Amino acid sequence: MIAMLDTNVIVRFLTGDKNKKFEGVFDFFKSIEQGKIVVELKLIVLFQTIFVLKSYYQVPKDRIINATGGLLKFNGLKIKEKRTVERMLELWHSKNIEIVDAYLIANLEKDSRNVLYSYDSDFDEFEINRIEP
Repeated sequence: MIAMLDTNVIVRFLTGDKNKKFEGVFDFFKSIEQGKIVVELKLIVLFQTIFVLKSYYQVPKDRIINATGGLLKFNGLKIKEKRTVERMLELWHSKNIEIVDAYLIANLEKDSRNVLYSYDSDFDEFEINRIEP
């Protein structure tokens, strides 16, 4: 069996959105934190969560980074590329770049042979190979 989290559950937990669906979400996430419940967090859901928090709820970037970074430490939360996601959050925090750009850089830094095809010269600030097509 695979158990996954949807964006709306994470957003309700992180915002404390007080409505009928909110009831029990803290106990649910406490069980995930303790490893009593194991769920997978897909990258697409993480990105959508960040987008919703930033655009709809207008949560400041630092709070989003702290909240999502905190979730990654929960014993029952599984995510592929966890180190890449942690590096992405670090880059997003320290640089004036978009979250997707931070994700690309975090992936490209792993191997000096990696290449990014892009017209965006802002990537040249980082130690990655950017080539214009």
